[in-house]
Amino acid sequence: MRVNLTQDDSGQARNVQIGDEITVVLEENPTTGFRWHADIDPARLALTADSYQGPERPVGASGTRHLTFTVLQPGPVRLHLVKRRSWEQAVVAEFDAALDVVGG
Repeated sequence: MRVNLTQDDSGQARNVQIGDEITVVLEENPTTGFRWHADIDPARLALTADSYQGPERPVGASGTRHLTFTVLQPGPVRLHLVKRRSWEQAVVAEFDAALDVVGG
């Protein structure tokens, strides 16, 4: 099954199954250096796709980051993303979802 999440889903809980694909779509403007980074347990969630879609004009306008994860193991898991510059530790935004994973 495919699960699509947006910033509106942050703070929510979801029931998913092993093998499900979860795609999170969040606003981003990479020209500022601020990008979304996954802060996850790689034994439970695998980042399988990471892409950016933005407008051609105006140059530097914001677009959306698409991060896709595959669920690997049963049990509770936290899907946590942070928006920061890669050379800094300061976080400017977060996405957080609690997943309850059951067998596939």
